[in-house]
Amino acid sequence: MSNPAHALGICDRCGFKHKLNALRKEWTGLRVCKDCWEPRHPQDFVRGVPDNQALHDPRPRPADVFIGPGDVTADDL
Repeated sequence: MSNPAHALGICDRCGFKHKLNALRKEWTGLRVCKDCWEPRHPQDFVRGVPDNQALHDPRPRPADVFIGPGDVTADDL
């Protein structure tokens, strides 16, 4: 009969043999030894802030004004 206290496991990151109860499950799902274990970075838990891109005082777009060739003279410039 096997004894779980003497079971060996392999670290998923470094590949060395360790006691199975010395391996820890990391947030990535890997079972790693204490030397390879890394905590999850706090930046992963930061939530984004919505960016309000609406205009403060919107106005409707004015109608387009078309100028014909005879509507502008040299004195208008």
